This record gives sequence, C-alpha cells and structure tokens, in this order.
Amino acid sequence: MSKGAKPGQNRFAGSQKRKRDYRIARIKDEIIPQLKAFAGKVSFDGVTPFSRFCAELYNTDLPVNEKKIGYRTLVQSSDYWSLIGPIYYKHWDPSDNLESKKEMFVGKLAAQRADHLGTEVERLKKENDALRSALRGHGATPTPLPETTPPDQGFISKFDKTCRALKLVLDASDGMFAVDLSAKKIVCAFNDLEPLEGLVPKELAEPFVAWMNTRGKNHG
Repeated sequence: MSKGAKPGQNRFAGSQKRKRDYRIARIKDEIIPQLKAFAGKVSFDGVTPFSRFCAELYNTDLPVNEKKIGYRTLVQSSDYWSLIGPIYYKHWDPSDNLESKKEMFVGKLAAQRADHLGTEVERLKKENDALRSALRGHGATPTPLPETTPPDQGFISKFDKTCRALKLVLDASDGMFAVDLSAKKIVCAFNDLEPLEGLVPKELAEPFVAWMNTRGKNHG
C-alpha cells in the first residue's frame, strides 16, 4: 500500500514546520540581538532596505544544509515579521503606530492573495457548472451521469491539471494558505483576512476540495 499522504494531509508539512521552526529560532537567537545592537547606528529609508539588511544578517554563515531566506519572505510571513517588525517600528519608524502598520501589512497580504489565487478562482468560477458535471463522472459523488452525456475526458484532464496547479500554489505559500477538507473551504493563516466561507465562495471551493478528497483516496 502506498505511504503517501492521507486525505487532506500535506505530505511536506513536516519539513515545512522544521524549516519554519529553525528560521524562527535563528531570528530570535541571532538576528534580533544584532538588530538591537545596530539601533541608533544605522538608518533605513523603509521596510524594504530594513528587510534586505535582515536577510543579509540571516544568510551570513548560514549552515550549508539550510536554505537562504529572501527579504520578501521576512516581510510576507507573519511568523517572521511578527518578530522583526516591532523592532523596525520601534527604532526606525517611530512616527507611525503599530496598528496602522498592521493594516498596511494586511492590505499587502490581501493583494498578494489575489495575485496567487485570482487566476485559478476565475477559471473555476467560469467553469463551475461544467466542473460539477465532470466531477460526477469522475467519481466525486455517487450519482452517475446519464448515458447520453458521457464525461469529457479532455476536460477532466484539464481540470486535474488546474487543481494540481492550485495545490502547488497552496503548498508554496509555506502554510499561509491551506485547504480545510471538513469545512470545504480554502483558508488563510490570517483570520482577519478571511471571511467565514473562506478565501473564495464555498461553491467555487467545493470542486477543488472534492478533487483533494478523491486524490487522497486514490493515493491513500
């Protein structure tokens, strides 16, 4: 029997968590003390040069088996920015309060979310009715298709590729976005960004969730 991931389980979750935990520990133990030592001695024109500086500190003398971190990752990940962001606001941007910065950051994440998922969501929206029909023929529900309307294998293949692409986008988000199989929705780690039904309307997320469930059964 295959040892692949169980339905709804991210087979890379373990390695992603280990990488995230290591980065958090390195930021706490090595980067933050250095930043505090530089306070009052260097200046930054904004978040970007500050995050570039932090990335250089992080990547210096990094163990060869660890992947370098990008300055964008430091800003975009709440796990990392929640550690170094307050230091930036305290020592290099004292004029603006943290709440306003949080709102700016949330807005930035919302725009990035749209960039990552917008194309796939639009595709699913336009083809929603056809997807439901194709999924019935693909075994997602016990109701068979009428003999007069056999499943379009070409369309099923395209749908499968679309779902694979969306799955890669979710995996690449490093835990920021995930699929809640029980609730049948795509969720975000930032609760204040996410409506009750998830990142996309439930009727658009359901075909992808059904694909995830079917894929898990086939590879379980």
